[in-house]
Amino acid sequence: MTTLKSQQLDKSSLAELAKGTNVTPKDGLIRIVQGLRRVDTGTYALRIRLAEKLGIGTIDINAMAFVGEVDGLTPKDLGKALNITTGSVTAMVDRLESKGFMVRKPNPGDRRSVLLHLSPEGTEAMQWANDHFAAAAAALIQDSSAENVVDIAEFLEGIGQRLMAAATDPEES
Repeated sequence: MTTLKSQQLDKSSLAELAKGTNVTPKDGLIRIVQGLRRVDTGTYALRIRLAEKLGIGTIDINAMAFVGEVDGLTPKDLGKALNITTGSVTAMVDRLESKGFMVRKPNPGDRRSVLLHLSPEGTEAMQWANDHFAAAAAALIQDSSAENVVDIAEFLEGIGQRLMAAATDPEES
């Protein structure tokens, strides 16, 4: 069994991570990490609320989110993203399809496979969550310059990309 070791950052490690930035380790990097954790917690809470509204499970919402991000995802890739078995993916997609949130379409590149897409109802459901994200962001950036907004967006996109990379190819600890 593989265990993950927590990488506790001491002051010198934080200083090294913050090198080349305009933030101090204590006031900048730590606050960013704490803020991202709050975003993660808020996202999870929002997905729970959406799942309850739709009468489905949170894993189903996560599946819809992945399919919404990568339209035309294969069931195999969805299973890898969610870390669930092929049988579990099939059952979940059956459930989401029966509720009208997801559709299977033939894979033009492999006739033995299908591609997953959100239905219009599934897209609308995910838009509900996106609207909440947009409202939260709009409330905070309404007085920011366009340049600052672009910087914030690039920063968040970069963190998201790096976290996805770490999730798909984690370093051995």
